Amino acid sequence: MPTKTYFNLSEGKKSRLLAAAAAEFSRVPLNEASINNIIKKADISRGSFYQYFEDKEDLYYYYLSLLKQDTQEMLFDSFKEAEGNLFDGYRIFFPKTLALIMDEEHVEFFKHLFLHMDYRTTKEVTPESVRHCGQKKNFHKEKLKEYINIEGMKLEKEEDFPMLIKLVMSMLFNTIGEGFYKQYSQEETILIFNKKLKWIEQGVKKD
Repeated sequence: MPTKTYFNLSEGKKSRLLAAAAAEFSRVPLNEASINNIIKKADISRGSFYQYFEDKEDLYYYYLSLLKQDTQEMLFDSFKEAEGNLFDGYRIFFPKTLALIMDEEHVEFFKHLFLHMDYRTTKEVTPESVRHCGQKKNFHKEKLKEYINIEGMKLEKEEDFPMLIKLVMSMLFNTIGEGFYKQYSQEETILIFNKKLKWIEQGVKKD
């Protein structure tokens, strides 16, 4: 996360630095991004950069946190709209999330993100409630349970609930990456997601 020095900057300087970061991280994936390009575009010295951020990864994940800050409430709202049905909630949530990702302003950034995902990126892009729901006596798990009706689900023990939530979220990210890689339209990507979700919901074995 940024240092206090960064937060003490004027709004103009912060905006300029974030715009430079957005341009560089939209140009290439994180591992190929250049701090030199960022500081040149932001018109700051290398020394100043390290007063604000530990490294380019620090800046990258801070920028990502700003882009995904609305996804938490969007997830809760989707479950609420679905009246507690987990799968219907994800069917509502996915098109909304995909629309944000495919927005012209950020689509190249997210394209690099999803085509080069690793463990940390997956963790950072996951909504807080899902990321931490596996912990015992956890606020996020209890919050999810307020919005999701688990009656009727084949959950053998309490630990199965966060496993199911994370399974669907992992499949969601995988489908977005597949959509970018195969250059699917949003409509095609949504259809593929819904098919995979139906397999999880209903199974694939014939009666």
